[in-house]
Amino acid sequence: MTGGSRFLPDPTDLEAAWSDFADRMKTVGRSLTGDAFPFDPRMRAEGYRYLGRLISLARQIYIDFGDPSRPCLFRYGDDITPFGATNVDNNYYRAAIDPAGTYRISGDVEGVKELLFSVQDGEFVLGRTAVLAEASLGDLELGADGALELVLGGPERGSNWLPLDTGAEYINVREFVADWEHDALASLYIERVDAVGPAGNPEPAAMATALDRAATWVEASIRVWNQFGAGLRTVFPTNSLTPPRPAEGGALNMLHGGCQWDLEPGQALVIELERPEVTYWSIQTYLLEWLLPLDFANRVTSLNDRQVHVDGDGRVRVVLADDDPGVQNWLDTSGLRTGLMTYRYVRPTTAPAPTSTVAPLDEVRRSLPASTPVFSAADRRAQIGARRRGVARRFRR
Repeated sequence: MTGGSRFLPDPTDLEAAWSDFADRMKTVGRSLTGDAFPFDPRMRAEGYRYLGRLISLARQIYIDFGDPSRPCLFRYGDDITPFGATNVDNNYYRAAIDPAGTYRISGDVEGVKELLFSVQDGEFVLGRTAVLAEASLGDLELGADGALELVLGGPERGSNWLPLDTGAEYINVREFVADWEHDALASLYIERVDAVGPAGNPEPAAMATALDRAATWVEASIRVWNQFGAGLRTVFPTNSLTPPRPAEGGALNMLHGGCQWDLEPGQALVIELERPEVTYWSIQTYLLEWLLPLDFANRVTSLNDRQVHVDGDGRVRVVLADDDPGVQNWLDTSGLRTGLMTYRYVRPTTAPAPTSTVAPLDEVRRSLPASTPVFSAADRRAQIGARRRGVARRFRR
């Protein structure tokens, strides 16, 4: 989304631009106490933390890394900048691009599980949802040592090329990491290869515009994701996962499903499915009010194809509950009576629809196969320790 500052008669008046930005953020903060937002103390605390993180991310999108002539693949949507039900098994990167330009992404992807490169037409929260071009790792030719070179824009090439439509605004990269401690992590670099001249210096008018765009994005993000969560309440069944289907504005080779859970104390939701044939799959939990992942470093709030236990009959059984049921495939609600659960299949050959049953927590073991191993308190501590190490490794904490 382009355009000049919406509010300044003099776009070089940075004091006015900054004051307007600060006033708009104060207004957004005050809105969190309105009827459209949760009033539960925990949810309100989550909301203010979320707002602070959105402001930080908006600065990166529009100020720090907003110049398409000097692009940078910066990380977002991680453990401290999540939004819009981001996938906790993804490392997300994005870079601003000029549709008239030509760019090269290069790096080492040896052993990487999966990468998706998507040319996006703009921001979902600003009404832009199209994926204009896309390629996954399997679509690209690599060097013998895992070297990657992908060209964006410019003259058409026979391979390793994505066109840049006139509406292209940024390149989005999803890197799938299933074994958080050991999966290879890509090393990627983007550069603009058509002539753009020497680097410039910050200019008042450009900074005023960037502050305006950052404020607009934060305002829209708070409003749209709140409305999106409210909409999910009306269309997602309770305690019963929907069949897999493509998501609006999502990757072209990914299927999603989900539900909202509503459990009384002492209840559990038991989810069962055939193990899917996919490049990657996962099941994850979120705050429905804010569409944010639950604490995935310090609790078991997500499971993927490398983390789940598969029973001897080839089926996966997952237990969502407040308290530890003593099985490996536990999803911790972190004390929430209600929330959002989703699952994802990437490049599926088979896409089974999960089933689910509400059961008393103390009867869950009887509903599982006798061969399902008991998971001890020591096992759980080790599992969470591995998650913490994996998050630190992936995000260089």
